[in-house]
Amino acid sequence: MTKRQLLPVLLLALSCAPPPTSEAQLPAASSRDVWLLIIHGSGDGPGRWATGMAEALRPRFAEPDRLEVLAYDWHDAAVDKLSAAVNGRREGRAIAEVIASRGLSHVHVIAHSAGAHVAHGLELAWSEQPAPRPTLHLTLLDPFLGEGLDFEWGRTRFGTKADFTEGLLNRGDGVPGTEVAVQAAHTFDVTGSKPSGAAWAGKEGHWWPTSAYADLDPAFFDASLEASGQFDAEALRARWPAGQTEVR
Repeated sequence: MTKRQLLPVLLLALSCAPPPTSEAQLPAASSRDVWLLIIHGSGDGPGRWATGMAEALRPRFAEPDRLEVLAYDWHDAAVDKLSAAVNGRREGRAIAEVIASRGLSHVHVIAHSAGAHVAHGLELAWSEQPAPRPTLHLTLLDPFLGEGLDFEWGRTRFGTKADFTEGLLNRGDGVPGTEVAVQAAHTFDVTGSKPSGAAWAGKEGHWWPTSAYADLDPAFFDASLEASGQFDAEALRARWPAGQTEVR
């Protein structure tokens, strides 16, 4: 399909996109000043892995009384892969608008695949809000970088407005737009740690980082505010510099 042919299809998909559901989903104002948002990708939903990840991480929270955790559901807007990137950024901006009224101190977004566009929309809207703002930690799990026919669109854009960005990368799974590291992130290549067998074969390997983040190496999650009780972005950037990839 050429760019000329793709444009009307994309415009039609966008015109049919459901409105963001952030206001209905996100918690009301409370004494909990730290939010952890877990965001699925295109053609997916929270039930496949995000809800399970939330439950798996709960026992590792250092200060559970401070924390709200939510497996965010945007599956209606993420069904069509042609429009998921644009719809995702709309969702992220809508989330940021809600967060602005909640008086939070910190937000951590864990996003898989096209969910990285939700995270990016949030960070862009975040950067436009007046200071002081909550600190923002992004974790991008095999992020889908594509926008239209540019499958590396997010490489130089994702994570640029966050206080700290990390990524987990799985190569060779056959999913286009997920083979390149994000420049603003410190990337952990977990391809070689993937277990053999049918569970992670072929395109299913694209989901391997969602398992690797919680189970493979405690350092991935345990350096977060939720697990450590503190968020020192400068120290995190010094320990795990942006633009570097290390193999796990």
